[in-house]
Amino acid sequence: MRQLTRKLSILVCLIVLSAGQTQLVFAKSVNYPAPPISLQQPNQLAATGTQATSLNDLKGKVVYVDFWASWCVPCRRSFPWMNQIQQQYGDDLVVLAINLDQEPELAQQFLQDNPAAFHVEFNANGELAQAYQVVGMPSSYLIDKRGQVRFAHTGFFTKQISKYEHSITQLIAE
Repeated sequence: MRQLTRKLSILVCLIVLSAGQTQLVFAKSVNYPAPPISLQQPNQLAATGTQATSLNDLKGKVVYVDFWASWCVPCRRSFPWMNQIQQQYGDDLVVLAINLDQEPELAQQFLQDNPAAFHVEFNANGELAQAYQVVGMPSSYLIDKRGQVRFAHTGFFTKQISKYEHSITQLIAE
């Protein structure tokens, strides 16, 4: 089952990458309550001035939730950008990366090669990805200050960074 899940995830990632510039890739507007997330890992959210134990504790802040895996090539490109936006927007934004690797050592190796200056959660059983209906890697969800998912995108494309950041600044300004 693990191998089938991994192969399907890789296939979806390849389909998304080969789709080029389809609507699936761009940040699309949505508006629904964010599925709950419990923060299990040691608190890395200190830079945001919070002692959050759940997504609900982060209401009043814009939250960028990113699902990733060690085998995902676009994920390697997204980490430096997520570090940059966490630093750039400071207390106005919380970046929360959720790893879906079933083998923790693969995720740890990825993090050694691609350090994260934001909170990382590990969700090997994939229940969070299922709750968010993740269809490819990486998949990101931008949650407004009221806890509503307002933008979602699959894949990470450096040519789209200005669009991603426009969505972030829009929600911060609200």
